[in-house]
Amino acid sequence: MAELFDIVGEDFFKPLTSLFKYIYVDCLNIIYDAYRTELSYGADRDVLVAKLSYYFECMGTGDIQFEDETESLKDSKSKASTFLRKLKDYGWVEYDIGNDQKIRVIMPNHSVTLIQTINSITDQKEMEYQSEISAIYSLLTNEELLSRPYVQVVKPVYDHTLSLFTELKKLNTSIRKYIEEITSDKTAEEILENFFSYHDEVGSKAYHRIKTNDNVSRFRNTILRRLQDMLENKERFELIVQGFMNIEGVNDFEEASDIVHGMIAETIDRFRSYDEIVDEIDRRNSKYIRNAVERAKFLLLNSNNAEGKISKILQYMADQFNKDEENNLTEDASTDICRLFNIFPQGFLSGESLKAIPISKKITEVDELTDGFILTDEERERRRLAIIEKNKNRFSKKNISAFVDEILEGKQVVKASEIEVLSRRDMIRIIFIYLYGKEDKTEYMINSCGELIEKEGFRFRDFEIKRRIR
Repeated sequence: MAELFDIVGEDFFKPLTSLFKYIYVDCLNIIYDAYRTELSYGADRDVLVAKLSYYFECMGTGDIQFEDETESLKDSKSKASTFLRKLKDYGWVEYDIGNDQKIRVIMPNHSVTLIQTINSITDQKEMEYQSEISAIYSLLTNEELLSRPYVQVVKPVYDHTLSLFTELKKLNTSIRKYIEEITSDKTAEEILENFFSYHDEVGSKAYHRIKTNDNVSRFRNTILRRLQDMLENKERFELIVQGFMNIEGVNDFEEASDIVHGMIAETIDRFRSYDEIVDEIDRRNSKYIRNAVERAKFLLLNSNNAEGKISKILQYMADQFNKDEENNLTEDASTDICRLFNIFPQGFLSGESLKAIPISKKITEVDELTDGFILTDEERERRRLAIIEKNKNRFSKKNISAFVDEILEGKQVVKASEIEVLSRRDMIRIIFIYLYGKEDKTEYMINSCGELIEKEGFRFRDFEIKRRIR
């Protein structure tokens, strides 16, 4: 199985965690809508820039400046172009040049999948269980589809089943979460009002449907019987396995048989466990409704809760200060009173405080050259040769690699102690050989020997230098 970041890249999720994450999500939705509705391959970049520019104009944001850039974005078009460019750098979109030489923006599969997931989270659409159950039932009872049983029956039935039971588990969780939201830190009146909204939003929708018209039990016996027939009918089972091998690219028949058998058996087990899941939903529904009622009754009958007690303590303290003329607000409170409130300041070092302050660079006019600043051809050649000689003597990665390539010529391994050291510069070059050898991009590598070497007044730990095998 491929690693996630090998597919999406290391920086793919940075837009969703950055300072401008809300803007990035809005821009991605605009790009996705434009890309989704296009009949041709990809969306025209100029059209997308225009749509994004309109978004920034409507949003009315001020200047935008990224941490890794010095210039601020002022107009809508520059904001649109920059955000589109950054989304390309992060791997959310790609550019493709068509036959008409126009740049088209396309979204990779993983980008489309994640945008759809984000939209499904924010939309909070509930599944129509009836459609999933009907699809499963229709696939299993349609005899015409059995000519290709794996791709037309088993695989879609398995996928629909996973989706159905995942939504049932989500409903189980959402009941608890919804009840907590409408009862936590609410007054008795708010709890009673939210109690009825719960029946409208949850109880009368998803929960009611699985108990009535979306009830799986009406179709379950037929579904289980058809699935069981696929396992028991040897000829049909072998046809399913063969289809699995062709579609999924599995060459071993025994391995394919085990996987197909597991898929069908898992589907059977899920439908057999349906009653248990619904019973759990019933228990949670009853439990949290009961808790909501009890919490409302408690608040209606007892006002002496924790919040009320703290309010009374604070009121008592205020009254005492007002009655006692000798005390005033500038004096410290008594130790007994301070013990009631153990509040201490908390401090910590933030990584943000270590960041360098961005420096804005202003573009100024270039000063004119003074008169008489003219180089002769000889002077120009002399300076050019001086620059070339200076570059040759730099301890750059290129120069160090060329030196190592020279000393390794015709040899497998060379020790650092074998390199001639006549000056401080020669010693510095050995240090750079060691430093660059630690990087993966160099053509050579180093291995420490541990032996302490002394040459010409310099001491260092010896190491081996050898060519890197690619």
